[in-house]
Amino acid sequence: MSDVQKTKAKEETKKEEVQKVLVQEDQPEYQEKIMFLVSTSFQAAILTWCLCVLSLGYLKLPNRMFGMDIPDQPRVDSTFAAGLLGNILAGWGVSVGGGGAAKKKKKEGEGNGAIPTGNGYQTIIVKQPLELIAKPAEVPRVDPITNRPIDPVTGKLV
Repeated sequence: MSDVQKTKAKEETKKEEVQKVLVQEDQPEYQEKIMFLVSTSFQAAILTWCLCVLSLGYLKLPNRMFGMDIPDQPRVDSTFAAGLLGNILAGWGVSVGGGGAAKKKKKEGEGNGAIPTGNGYQTIIVKQPLELIAKPAEVPRVDPITNRPIDPVTGKLV
């Protein structure tokens, strides 16, 4: 065998090895695609089941259908279906009820009768017949120089 034939034979074996490697790399990718499709199909089936169970919780069947009497059915507890639905949607990146924490922080102090003051909150109580009672803030004001409390009515040191 000449050197040219030897190099051609080596190149052919290298090409065959490269093709084998490519085939081996394609095979797991194909398997991953199949697993993705199977898992997505199961998730879609479970999602459909959850939506049906949740929808049936709001429906009431008639007493008679197709000439048959239907007995009263007990209400379906849809907690499990709602949990599965939330987990599947979260896995797909859908956030149900997101941003609630930001709304809570924004509304903090609103609606409870508290009025923000300089150093705390002042609570106003309204009674019938109309009698206004204002309670001072829980934290008394303190003089920064003498560290003595300040009377909230007169403003003098106590």
